[in-house]
Amino acid sequence: MTNPFKKFATLLISLAIITFAGALSYYWLSNKPRAVRAPVTAVAPLVEIITPQAIDHQTTVFALGNVIPAQSVNLNSRVDGMVVSVSDQFIEGGLLKKDEEIVRLDPTDYELRVRRAQSDLTQARFNLKMELGQQAIAQREYQLLGQELDELAQELVQRKPHLEAAKASLNAAEASLEQAKLDLERTRTIAPFNAVVTARNANIGSWVSTFSTGTPLVQLVATDYFWIDVSLPLDKLRWITIPGFNSDQGSPVTISYERAWGPDAFRIGAVKRLKAEVEPEGRMAKLLVEVEDPLALTPAKKDAPRMMLGTLVRAAITGKTLVDVLPVPETALHDGNRLWLMNEQDTLDIVKITPVWTEQGVVYLHASELPDHPRIIVSDLSTPVQGMRIRTTETDRTSSAR
Repeated sequence: MTNPFKKFATLLISLAIITFAGALSYYWLSNKPRAVRAPVTAVAPLVEIITPQAIDHQTTVFALGNVIPAQSVNLNSRVDGMVVSVSDQFIEGGLLKKDEEIVRLDPTDYELRVRRAQSDLTQARFNLKMELGQQAIAQREYQLLGQELDELAQELVQRKPHLEAAKASLNAAEASLEQAKLDLERTRTIAPFNAVVTARNANIGSWVSTFSTGTPLVQLVATDYFWIDVSLPLDKLRWITIPGFNSDQGSPVTISYERAWGPDAFRIGAVKRLKAEVEPEGRMAKLLVEVEDPLALTPAKKDAPRMMLGTLVRAAITGKTLVDVLPVPETALHDGNRLWLMNEQDTLDIVKITPVWTEQGVVYLHASELPDHPRIIVSDLSTPVQGMRIRTTETDRTSSAR
């Protein structure tokens, strides 16, 4: 009896424990704590703003250009002969002053021609004097003759044709002497202006002929001025003053060549002329910029950097002045002509604007297009919507203070 009773008691206790555990679990499941959902509040995007002030801005047009000669010439000899002397500066890169002798040919033959021409002139003068004497004798003989003669006979008797021939011979002798002197002078080739030698094709002992027209004796480039052939967009022309186009005086130009001169050196020039044609490939306008004393030869320019023909330089052309404009970073514009503003209600205004000028990453706008003291957004918004609420660190600080 004992064993069945113990088994029954054990079973009864097990059932009681299981029932209690199940009831306890059911209670906890039915009465577990529930999380309270907080109300969702939208957070306005944080933006960065600037408040630019209206200014007057001097525009600058940036362009590239090639340095070219303002004046150049190929000199050829006007007479034949052998080179007997040359200038010490008769070398590529040599500097010549105006009227300086470059090359001299052997003058011997031309000096002899001058002497012969002088002798011929002396003879022609003698012949004219002799004929004048004959004229006086013929006139007296005609008067003694006392006969009426026709016009032709009178001229022959009075030796008028002989006198005209003597005068013509004198004129020819004078012209021959002038030509001989001119040829003698032409044995000296001189510089027509201050110049630098860019090519030479003769040496002492060389024979120079007037028939060698294809090869110049020397090539010269004027050193008083160089030009810069500048290319720039057509829409920039109205901002520049150009002689012969829209003004009497050209815009100042600052020329830099950092590769050779360094970052701080520059030269000053001026717009000289607008060329008649545009660049064939890019349809760009072409300006000539003039630079005085490009090789820095005068004392006034002794510390200036020297320009070199054929180099590509950077030109900063001073343009017209913009009045009452707002400078805005180019990155603040969207779709080319949209600006994001933060209004007084701290909401987004998307406004359409017309850029006046763009220069080195800055866009200039008419101040009249925007409200006073505009707060311009310069940071990005992922989904900008007109009227959406926005905030800045300044508005956050104001809200906290309240």
